[in-house]
Amino acid sequence: MFTALERVMKVKRNRIGLKRIFVIAICISFIFSLCSCNSTGRYAKRDIDEKIIVHALGIDITKDGKFEVTLQMLSQQGAGSNTPIDPSKPNSAAVSQVADTIPAAIERCETDLGKKAFLGHSELILLGKSVVDLEPVLDYVTNAQGISLGTFMAYTDITAKEILNIKITSGAYSAEVLKEIFEESQKNGTSTECELIRHIDNLENTNGTTIMPIIKKIKDDKKSSEEKENSSSEVNFGESKSDSSGTEAENEKVKSESGEESGSDSSSKSDSSSKSESSSKEESSSKSQSESGGGEESGSGGGESGGGSSEEAEATAFYIDGAVIVKNKKPYSVMTRDEIIGLSFLNDGVAEQVIDVKLGDILTGVTAGSVDKNTKVSVKNNRIVVDIRLVISYEFYKSYSKKEQKTAGEEADKRIYNFCDKAIKKALKEDNADLFEIHSLLNHNDYKLYQAYKKNPEEILKKIDINVSIDSQI
Repeated sequence: MFTALERVMKVKRNRIGLKRIFVIAICISFIFSLCSCNSTGRYAKRDIDEKIIVHALGIDITKDGKFEVTLQMLSQQGAGSNTPIDPSKPNSAAVSQVADTIPAAIERCETDLGKKAFLGHSELILLGKSVVDLEPVLDYVTNAQGISLGTFMAYTDITAKEILNIKITSGAYSAEVLKEIFEESQKNGTSTECELIRHIDNLENTNGTTIMPIIKKIKDDKKSSEEKENSSSEVNFGESKSDSSGTEAENEKVKSESGEESGSDSSSKSDSSSKSESSSKEESSSKSQSESGGGEESGSGGGESGGGSSEEAEATAFYIDGAVIVKNKKPYSVMTRDEIIGLSFLNDGVAEQVIDVKLGDILTGVTAGSVDKNTKVSVKNNRIVVDIRLVISYEFYKSYSKKEQKTAGEEADKRIYNFCDKAIKKALKEDNADLFEIHSLLNHNDYKLYQAYKKNPEEILKKIDINVSIDSQI
């Protein structure tokens, strides 16, 4: 016989057991419902093998005003891909298509490839010189699903398609090489920060101004004579040389090289054409590199000669030379390399920049690096005066006396003053462009001036004077 207390405890245990069974049944039902769900609609679930991982996005404007979009991705048969088959083949492939809008051109690329493009791993957005209006480009890249705000965005003095089609057979692919060159150039002050988020911030907070580095390639000897006849010495952005003819044939070649939907005949044909193309590119690239001397900022290994491999020649085929000032989302003018170095010293600082100085009759190099920057804003005679004090350290490649070090430091000071003066004259005096973060300085130092700047930045910038002083440390 059970007592009353035992009966109550037994009932409670039964209820608890039923509750547990009920909760477990609900959890199991929920898990099965999730597993059985099929994604539908615009953003349907796709397996990774159903996507193309895009590493760089190139945009050009054709002669008839349409967008030509180039997608660069890893080749399935080249070195550096997930399934390397032939290390002698280029490890990147590119596909291009032309349409009235950027999304439509990308969709046509996806149709050619038979897979959906995944832009989440894009490291570079490259604009051809024919892109004279950034409005549609920025509208797409800031609203497209997956594109990182840390993606580099830059110009080229030719077409983006031509840059992204350069073949590399080393461990790195084109977009990765370009990214490394941007990062190294930012350290030595020959390139400004060019992340997408930086451009968006500049366009919104300044007088609609930002600056984008210009990426160039070492030209082949065979094409140099023809290019000299068809091009001038200055970079004229807005001239379109992009042609939509031949893109379909190129896309078919990409598909055959990547091993998709191709028979044995097409694969053998693509192998032979790839080998002949890579050998001709190796010869032309090695010639151009030996004659150009490697360049100061052509990437790693640019100073080697003689027994350098074809992979090195291809990987150092890019360099940065100057930048494009963008105002109101349109390319406005071009800054030179010296002006960019001065701008870097005045803004974000320079990790290390080799300054050539003369000690008597001897030319030597001094490594300059930014240590500190102090900025003051004041109003004098109805002018806004910005005093910038730079603390720069100098290192020498040779043992000099204190007197010689002091002389070399003074000569380096003069060179840096010259760089800064060029940057101030070009950006502020000539182009009236806020590349010195004037809006931020006024916001932190004088809120009334900042409010006046927001109402009429063009007029306020005309009243700005920048004075530079250098405190050198040896």
